[in-house]
Amino acid sequence: MKSLFLIFLPIYLLCGEFRVATYNVENLFDLRKSGSEYTEYIPFTGYGWNEKNFRKKLENISRVICDMKPDILALQEIESDDALLALQNELSKCGVNLPQRAIAKKKVTAVRCALLSKFPIVDVKELDPDPKSKLRNILEVTVEVDGRRVTLFVNHWKSRSGPESLRLKSAKAVAKRVSRIENDYIILGDLNSNWNEWREILHSKRVNDTDGITGIGHILKTQIDGKPVYKRRVKRGYHTNLWLELPSKRRWSHNFFGHKSALDHIILPPSMFDDKGVNYIDRSFRPFKPYYLFKSNGAIFRWQKAKRGHGKHLGEGYSDHLPIYADFTTSPFRFKKGEETTKFSSQAAVKRTVVNVADLYKKSPGRCNIILKKVVVIYKKGSIAIIKARGDRAIAVYKDIDSLELGHEYDIAVERLYNYRGVQEITKLNVLEDFGKRDIGPLLSKSLKKIDLQKDLSEVVAKVEGVYKRGYLYYGNGLKVKLYFKNRSSRPKNGERIVLKNVRIGVYKNRPELVVD
Repeated sequence: MKSLFLIFLPIYLLCGEFRVATYNVENLFDLRKSGSEYTEYIPFTGYGWNEKNFRKKLENISRVICDMKPDILALQEIESDDALLALQNELSKCGVNLPQRAIAKKKVTAVRCALLSKFPIVDVKELDPDPKSKLRNILEVTVEVDGRRVTLFVNHWKSRSGPESLRLKSAKAVAKRVSRIENDYIILGDLNSNWNEWREILHSKRVNDTDGITGIGHILKTQIDGKPVYKRRVKRGYHTNLWLELPSKRRWSHNFFGHKSALDHIILPPSMFDDKGVNYIDRSFRPFKPYYLFKSNGAIFRWQKAKRGHGKHLGEGYSDHLPIYADFTTSPFRFKKGEETTKFSSQAAVKRTVVNVADLYKKSPGRCNIILKKVVVIYKKGSIAIIKARGDRAIAVYKDIDSLELGHEYDIAVERLYNYRGVQEITKLNVLEDFGKRDIGPLLSKSLKKIDLQKDLSEVVAKVEGVYKRGYLYYGNGLKVKLYFKNRSSRPKNGERIVLKNVRIGVYKNRPELVVD
């Protein structure tokens, strides 16, 4: 583990920015019987918690995490270190290396809080809200980022099947600890409380056994006089909840029979909004909502079991929670307004270098200030765009594509690079100049046979013909390539001859594939 960390250390010293996420993965149990499992997760029984379903659960959860690209990941509902290690190994297959891990283990509960990190873990503690009860321990993990320490408190409070007084115990344990901590910290995880719980609780006699006092609002102090604490007003002793950055209709990570609520949280102290230590990157908070986490009716595609969730495992689905994430930096905090307004003016202007796309594949992932000139958007679908210049390589842009139009030529500033499953991609950019519409035809690859699939990833092929057999496209002289259909219903029949146009080359588990969006 030490040697693996040393390989990645130079990247972090260069980037200065990192992503923190939290994800309740809904019961990731291992395959060893320990006696504390839920009945349907006792391994190798009629409920079907076996090697096949365990591996499928790992693969599905890893897909979410790999697409989200966290550098630090808080987790809830992990049974054991064995389960955490299995997830850690599965993530490495898709290029997300989180070599440092910690898990709460001082109290016997069916599921626990855990954390994975790219950065070195320098300290681990556990907070026990009530030694006499089965309330889950809070995991306290301190990591070091570019010489700066930040402590993460990973929470999984009592579910709403129990009264607020039980969640108050967990909140008090956290509040007492953070009042004594000197370095920066982040409170995150599944608090089983809405962002405005101090209002919601007044409508539930069953939950409200505290005369309206709530753990998230009154103990962690995310409200003052019934009003939420926004980041511009957060002061010593109080916290701000990052859900406040989004419109109220988008503040949810859990959907219980149509009732949407924000049970998962990232909560910050005022020290995350200054010019020292670690700071939040303004407006970077989001719930992670790729299409595959939802059913056709809009419901969250949770891990599926028969008999309304109490029967046999069906081997499909993800979790009943959406993950959430936010980005942080070791630079001073800056409020964004329109383009970007700097609160702390101590940052010097950064000189940008003009390079070719091919040069980006030689750069370390992370924050950068690089200019690409006259690149054309040759592909744009879903959350992916691909850009390319004449005589140059292609590169994918992930998510930050709203300012790009298909077929347009641009000068752009690349502000962040990420290495995804071994493939370099741009995750943050700024358009400097739009030169208008161009013909993308000359920039497309004409023949798959002339492409080095191991090297020419992210290229777009104008036309591919072949025969579909068991997930592969056979396109002549024994050549074949894996096909991935984002819409499974569009997959052809086995043995059918197909033609694909303007299809991109992607990678999964270190092997190239054609992606049919």
